[in-house]
Amino acid sequence: MFSPGRISGVLLPLFSLRSIDDAGIGDFGALEGLFQWMNAARQKILMLLPLLPTLPGDTSPYATRSAFGLNPVFIDLSKVPEFAESGGWSGLPDRERHYLDEARGSKRIRYDRVLALKGAALQRAFTEFERRDWKSGSDRAAALRRYQQEQGQWLEPFALFCAISDARGNQAWWEWPDGLRTRNEAALAAERERLWRDVLFHTWQQWIAETQWQDVRKAARGYGVFLCGDEPFIVGQDSVDTWSHPEILRRDARLGVPPDPFSATGQDWGLPYFDFTAMEKEDFAWLKFRAERTAAYYDVRRVDHALGYFRQWIRDEKTPAGRFIPPDEPSQRAQGERLFRLLSASAGIIAEDLGMVPDFVRETLPRLAIPGYRVLRWERDDGRYRDPQRFPKLSVVTTGTHDTETLPEWWESLSDSERAAVAAVYSPLRGISELSSYSPAIHQALLASAEHAGSDLCIFPWQDVFASRERINLPGSISQSNWAYRIEQSVDQLLVSEAPRNAAALLARLSEDAGR
Repeated sequence: MFSPGRISGVLLPLFSLRSIDDAGIGDFGALEGLFQWMNAARQKILMLLPLLPTLPGDTSPYATRSAFGLNPVFIDLSKVPEFAESGGWSGLPDRERHYLDEARGSKRIRYDRVLALKGAALQRAFTEFERRDWKSGSDRAAALRRYQQEQGQWLEPFALFCAISDARGNQAWWEWPDGLRTRNEAALAAERERLWRDVLFHTWQQWIAETQWQDVRKAARGYGVFLCGDEPFIVGQDSVDTWSHPEILRRDARLGVPPDPFSATGQDWGLPYFDFTAMEKEDFAWLKFRAERTAAYYDVRRVDHALGYFRQWIRDEKTPAGRFIPPDEPSQRAQGERLFRLLSASAGIIAEDLGMVPDFVRETLPRLAIPGYRVLRWERDDGRYRDPQRFPKLSVVTTGTHDTETLPEWWESLSDSERAAVAAVYSPLRGISELSSYSPAIHQALLASAEHAGSDLCIFPWQDVFASRERINLPGSISQSNWAYRIEQSVDQLLVSEAPRNAAALLARLSEDAGR
C-alpha cells in the first residue's frame, strides 16, 4: 500500500522534457532538473507514461514490445563514456548535424530525426564498448556480465527477440520460419550464435538504461520525490512476451471494449488478451514477475485499464460482435479481487478505473486499499458536479489525463450554465464574476479546487499547471502531434525563466494552503 499522506504532483511524460544536450527528446539525464523545480513547487510525486521498449516505428508509449526493460531512446548519451570516446555529437557530418539541430529546436518531437540519430549514436558507442571493454574484459564488461546473470529471466529472450526481429527487417514473429516462430531450442541456439553481437547490443542498451534509471531513482529520493510508473494492461502482438508465452498472451481473439454511449460498436484494439485461467495453472508466475520488476523501478505504479483484470471484452470468429470473459458478474468480481491482491503485493498501486466501469469495480478497489481516479470534470451525479472536498481520502484527484483536453479547452467548451454549475460547487471559484473566458483567476481557482479535494493524492498534468492548450494525445486519431509534446523551457531554465518560476511559486502556495 502506498500511503504518503496528502501530497500533490505532476503528470509529465519523460519524452516531453528538454535539456541542453538532448537529441530532441527527453532523457533520463533531464529528470534531476525537473526534480529541482518540483522541490520548489512542493510537488512530491511525478507520474510518468510507460518507459517500456516500444514497437519499431510506433511512437505511442503504450505500443509495447516487451513488458520488461526500458526504452533505449531515453538513454542520456552524455553520460555514456563510450559515446564521448566514439566522438559524441561533435563528429557528425554536416547533414546529420543539421538534423540534430532541427530535432533540438523543434516545438514537438521529430521522431523521424530523433530515432535515427539516437539509434546511430548508440550503435557507435556500443562499437567502442565492444572494442575497448568487451574484448579486454574490463570492469565495465564484468558489470555487464553480472547484469546479464541477474536479469537473465527476461533479458535473454528480450535481447534475442530484438536481434532476430532486426535481422528480419522487423517482420512479425508469427511470420518467422517455424523453428523460430515456435521457439525450437536448436533453431534458437543457432540464431543466438549467428546474431551474438546484435544480442549483446540489445543487452548493453538495457544495462546502460537501467544503470541510468537507478541513478534517477537515487536523485528522486534526494529531492523527496516519489516516482509513479505506468503499467500498461497488455503488450503488443509483435512482442517478446506473446512470442515467449503464447499460452497466456493469446492471439486467437482480439482485445477491445464493448459498445457504450460513445461508440455503438465498441472498440477493437487488435491486441492479444490474457488467458488468466492458463496463468492460474502456473500460479500467475508471469504476472507476479512483471509486478515485481515494475515495482523495482518505481515507488508506486499506475495500473492501466484496471477493468481488464475483472473482465476482458474479446472478439473472435465465433463472436465477431464480442463477449466478456469471464461471462458473469460473480466470476468477474472474484477474478478482479484476486488479481488486484496479487498486483499490489509487491508495492503500492493506483488503479486507472476510468471510462464505463461497473460499480462493483469501484466497490472492490477501496476494500483492497487501492486508490482510483477522480477526474474533476467527470465527477457528476445527474449532471450536478460533485464537491471535490468530499472525495474519499483513498483516491487520486486530477484535472485531466494524458488523453483529455486541457483545462482551458475544457472550460471554454462549456456552456454558460455549465460553468455556473461548476462555480456553484467548487468553492475557490465563488466570487469570480466573469466566467466566460479562461482567466488567470479561473485557472488558479481550478488548481486550488483540486488541491483542496479530499483525495490524499493530487496530480496535475503539466499543461494544466501552465494553462497550456498543447495535447499529449488525441485518442482515436493518428497524427504526428500525438506523443510528441515538449515543454517550452529546458529543465535547467525552469527555476530561471519567469513562467515556470511563477508556476512553481503558485503550486507551492496552493499545496501549503491545502495541507499538502
